[in-house]
Amino acid sequence: MFKNYGQYHQSIYSNGMFSNGRQVVTTDPRQLEEQARKALSLQAYSYIAGGAGEKATMDSNRLAFRQWKLIPKMLKTTEVDTSIELFGEKYPHPVLMAPIGVQALAHRDKETGLAGACAEVDVPYILSTASGSSFEDVAASCGEGKKWYQLYWPSDNDVTISLLKGAKANRFKALVVTLVTWTLAW
Repeated sequence: MFKNYGQYHQSIYSNGMFSNGRQVVTTDPRQLEEQARKALSLQAYSYIAGGAGEKATMDSNRLAFRQWKLIPKMLKTTEVDTSIELFGEKYPHPVLMAPIGVQALAHRDKETGLAGACAEVDVPYILSTASGSSFEDVAASCGEGKKWYQLYWPSDNDVTISLLKGAKANRFKALVVTLVTWTLAW
């Protein structure tokens, strides 16, 4: 395991440059999509990769994403501080794992696998309301890792209170409220 992202980046670079090695997982989004198509069932892939109607929003999002460029900066320095403070707590870098529901479609470990991986690299994990894993299971897989909870606000206040109590009891430190989803459908 690498101590930081810089070491991971250096290993990829060195492996490709000096050993003629290739990464198992690509960084090309188009190739990632093709790898997912091969790895997932037709139903799972269709749900994850699908879009509504003519997929105009999906196309617009892809076009907007293509406008961004990832340009590595290779400056040697003695000390770099990428830490940030949010809600009175310090984080080592400005990276959070966005909430992703129904992860059981993509992997048998469901949300617990990703939550554990986030804890290993000190990235706060945000559990989705649409999770297939319980608060308890995700909290156990995170260990001392930071975890937040994303809430699709239910119409039933008793359900809302129950969800919030579950998050609090399992030491989820922040609440991310999604206001744009009035119903879990298109």
